[in-house]
Amino acid sequence: MYRHVVTPLELKDGTRSRHTRLNSVTWDPTSRELIYLSNEAGLTGLWSCDPATGKRKALTDPYLNVVRYWPVEDPVVRLVLALDPAFTEREQLFLLHHDGTLRAWIEAEDAYHYFGGQLFDGVGFYVSNSASDTRHRIMQADRSTGRDRELFASDAVLTTVMPLSSERLLLLEEYTNIDRRFRVFDTQTGVLTALAAGYGRIGQIRPISADTVIFAGDLGGERVGLHTLNLDSEAVYTVLERPDQDVLAFCVHPTTGRIAMTLSKECASELVTTTLDAPHVAVALTREPIHVHSMCFLGEDDLLTVTSGPFQPPEAQVHALAKPAEAPDASCATTEAGAETVERFTSFDGREIEYVVMGSPDSGRAMIYLHGGPESMFERSHSPVLEQLVDNDVLVIAPNIRGSEGYGRCFIGLDDGNRRTDALADVIALREHVQARHGLDDDKIGVMGHSYGGFMTLMAISHHPGLWACAVDIAGMSHLGNFLKTAPAWRRRLRAMEYGDAATHADFFDDTAPLNKAGEIRCPLLILHGDSDTRVPTTESLAMAEAMAAENRDVELRWIEGEGHFLTRRTSTECAASTIVEFVKARLATPSETPGRPAHSYSIPGAT
Repeated sequence: MYRHVVTPLELKDGTRSRHTRLNSVTWDPTSRELIYLSNEAGLTGLWSCDPATGKRKALTDPYLNVVRYWPVEDPVVRLVLALDPAFTEREQLFLLHHDGTLRAWIEAEDAYHYFGGQLFDGVGFYVSNSASDTRHRIMQADRSTGRDRELFASDAVLTTVMPLSSERLLLLEEYTNIDRRFRVFDTQTGVLTALAAGYGRIGQIRPISADTVIFAGDLGGERVGLHTLNLDSEAVYTVLERPDQDVLAFCVHPTTGRIAMTLSKECASELVTTTLDAPHVAVALTREPIHVHSMCFLGEDDLLTVTSGPFQPPEAQVHALAKPAEAPDASCATTEAGAETVERFTSFDGREIEYVVMGSPDSGRAMIYLHGGPESMFERSHSPVLEQLVDNDVLVIAPNIRGSEGYGRCFIGLDDGNRRTDALADVIALREHVQARHGLDDDKIGVMGHSYGGFMTLMAISHHPGLWACAVDIAGMSHLGNFLKTAPAWRRRLRAMEYGDAATHADFFDDTAPLNKAGEIRCPLLILHGDSDTRVPTTESLAMAEAMAAENRDVELRWIEGEGHFLTRRTSTECAASTIVEFVKARLATPSETPGRPAHSYSIPGAT
């Protein structure tokens, strides 16, 4: 165990809104400032903080929506920013100069832009793809002239570019719904080469030399480990790999070679540190699992983390690391105490499923929350909506049903294609388990979810209508076949490997679609959807609401103005949370069978 001292660093304003987010922390060695993203001013903006004085400063105007950023070594430009002004997830590139001025650089409203993270004498590289184009284009752009040019167009789905020099680019190709492979592009010859090494689930990548990168990946196996890849020899060296954990994220100190990483553990993360020279000496920096949103090294070996828990909004801490000690220090970081436990139940086929319980077991009413993805997982991070439900005496149950990540490659594929109904069977088995364990009445159990979790919510209430007192669908699909038809061609090709092909699986999609079973639904349904969503079209929610209204079912559809698939404005999350909580409180307090009324389409007041 490393003997170290943990001290808080305040990165938010004094109001400490529980809806304020912190993420994407980076250390700027030139200014000796911490750079990070926060939505404390409304939209997600870029901020800086001097850890020595605690002085904070907004680097962008509050009306901008900053998605990500890259510090660059350039005499004119300090940071390259990716902005999403239309909330469509189509990032536009801007330049933040050293004098504080912000200038548009690469703009095309119908295109996605993936920047490489570096400038070479004012020249940068990015990958572009328009919503209607099947090809992904490797582009070169000059920040002084603003002009760009196409270097290569590929049918391969390229979503990450990392320049190792001005002549050599490392790219990631999305090969299946979960697998990626490395490609190298020579800017002088125009040749794009696929590498055999490293194929599989690939997460974070960082260069550690001119010819070597370190990355999180599973190499086609069960678990995601930490590896290095030499691009010349294609030699892969495993730094750390554990049989029952995935490497979720990591950061590398630029000079000392120290590594900090998070490993999946009990629906959260274990924070550990090690070195490239002695990776077997990996020691924990936290006593209990906690969700780590972001981390970076400050100066020497001090590590800054942004962490949260179900009842703990994101907070920053500085870990002042010293030499290894035989015994844990009392200051070792711990999570804030809260009414949460991690439990397991046995599903219909004998498989154990992990879930999180939040709130009092004596609440007498419960909501089952289903995460999106589906290749994602519920982690014990802060969710204002779930926290407010618990504050209002609603027990929240959040499972990682089959198809979730964090439990190995095999588990991720257990819901592919026609096995989608097996994931639904997990939800039903959990509902029965929760009712028996907590002695809940039939009219006191609801279900809710976002995105794919919203789809599974609609599946649950349409295929098993007698089990639910209420439901909340947030930007979920109502018919997988229709959803796939409206997706961009390249995304549709990848998603078909998970959901099934829109043509060959048409009968299965029709038979299982909640949209086609709207008349079977018996519980009240609240639907929330951002009106600028490009990931799950708003037509999915509108069709569901209209189908239920036609059957005289109890449904309410609320558009969230100016928001996409994920809520960005703090006011939007505040209004959405209060709307959901009031709906759930009222519905779980009344019998589940209620008179039907027409569907409504209107905005949440104050969400803009």
